[in-house]
Amino acid sequence: MDPPPAEAPPPREMNVYGLSRTYPGPRQEEKAAALHEAQGVVLLVYVYCHEDPAWTLELLQRAAPTLERLEVFNPREPHLRAVHAMPRLRRLRVVCNDNALHAAPPELGALPPGHSGLRWLSVYLLPRATTESLLQAHGGTLEELELYVGTPGEEEWPDSCSDLRSLLGRCGLRALRRLVLWRGGCHTDTGCREQLAAVRAALPGVQVLCCRCDREQVEQAPLVSAP
Repeated sequence: MDPPPAEAPPPREMNVYGLSRTYPGPRQEEKAAALHEAQGVVLLVYVYCHEDPAWTLELLQRAAPTLERLEVFNPREPHLRAVHAMPRLRRLRVVCNDNALHAAPPELGALPPGHSGLRWLSVYLLPRATTESLLQAHGGTLEELELYVGTPGEEEWPDSCSDLRSLLGRCGLRALRRLVLWRGGCHTDTGCREQLAAVRAALPGVQVLCCRCDREQVEQAPLVSAP
């Protein structure tokens, strides 16, 4: 008798764009299968946390032990804390464009034991306090940072920022090599030149770029790059 076929190994990469954009109720069998498949993945993208928060939280927890690259949208505090505890995570893109965290911005503490720290981080529209705590937690290992932030102006964070130099200076970014400032809110030529000069003075040796003024040198890094 022939031996039974070997069970297929779990996928190393997962894209849950369609599943994570459905409310609780629909596609339950597919969601249950995805939870099983998440164990052992190293890359997980298009995780929209706000539509079915309980399922996406469990998905992150199932993938946590092996995950190295992750992309999350509109996380809630439990999602952020689950991400913060992932021991092997190297690359993270986090986007929060629904303002759900701004009423009570979570602050993340030191990394748990056994976490080796992020090497690459892309942050869009997180509250200021959350952003700062995230940078502080990974300050010793972070090599590349993409940060959505504006030049000084009248708008709220992060569409404008008048003290980016001091904010970044408090984060202990000892390993940083490259910083790209992504614009979408306030941006003036003079404000940008002054902001870049101040940040470069605070972070000597770091390549500091603006996505508008230095567009020829700036290209959004793919999450799928090797960690």
